[in-house]
Amino acid sequence: MKALILFFFILTQFIWTNAFAQNPAQIHSQNVQAGNPLEDNFNLKAGISLSRFVQNSTLIPSPQKNESESENTGFGFNTSAGYKWSYWEILFASDALFGKLNDMTFKVENQQIRGDGSFRVFTLSPLIRYYTPYSFWNRWNIYASAGPTWSLHTFIIVNNLNNTDFDHKKRISFENRGGSINFGVEEIVPYKETHPAFFEVGYSYMRSHRIFIVDASDFKDVKTLKEGASKDFSGHYFIFRFGITLF
Repeated sequence: MKALILFFFILTQFIWTNAFAQNPAQIHSQNVQAGNPLEDNFNLKAGISLSRFVQNSTLIPSPQKNESESENTGFGFNTSAGYKWSYWEILFASDALFGKLNDMTFKVENQQIRGDGSFRVFTLSPLIRYYTPYSFWNRWNIYASAGPTWSLHTFIIVNNLNNTDFDHKKRISFENRGGSINFGVEEIVPYKETHPAFFEVGYSYMRSHRIFIVDASDFKDVKTLKEGASKDFSGHYFIFRFGITLF
């Protein structure tokens, strides 16, 4: 009995898979007839992101431990807007990520600021994406994308371990530049109204370009206390994204 159930399960999967096995020409023809085409059209996508950051800054030297490195996990959401052809897509993508900060030290105004808190990250990337002719189970098209990245990392210190005059009302922000590369799969569907899903993993590297110290005691009037050039902050992160095409 178990063998019979297994046979019918495999047969059902086989029929389902082959029912959607279509070449690009067939898919494009259906797109034109059934609704808004995926190819030669604009699109807007959104989803959820999960990241793992490895961050470095100019820190207190230690002969026993590399205190300049901090690893943190971030959660957030992603959006992108682009124009897609059959195999290529040009898009602008962004991530907004939030997470906890554990025992990290910054050098600000010739003093060491060390503490726990939280961080916010916003990234913006113009990307070129290539959709390969390969797919999984004729249902998921494999793609790759790459491009430069601009990001703004903001750190909020809520537990000052050095007992300096840097309080929780101040923020440390780094404007960073870098690059990213991503690999993923997107669902093959007849037309855009079916909201195809996507899954991707990415890697990004960043290095600080400018630093900002701001006073956020009044959220209606955030004041910049100091800004200047900076190369004291760098890092990289891995990110997993999933979402759908909205329209």
